[in-house]
Amino acid sequence: MTEIELNQIRKYWQLNAAQLAKVLCVHTNKMSEYLAGVTRIPCALAMHVEALQLLSDDTRVSLFEQRLKRKAHS
Repeated sequence: MTEIELNQIRKYWQLNAAQLAKVLCVHTNKMSEYLAGVTRIPCALAMHVEALQLLSDDTRVSLFEQRLKRKAHS
């Protein structure tokens, strides 16, 4: 997965970078590096995104709402 593909997913999911980081359980600084192409996106993260894409829109939105309510990952 490239930073372009990750940014496309972020836009498709209508999330900002901080929300995407929270949904994928990644530190916001690391997510910024991925989105900017500074750091290679790990295969595990790409597979997580791929799995989330397989969910129905309603299921994915519900899951995102739950994840966004959690405390920030520390």
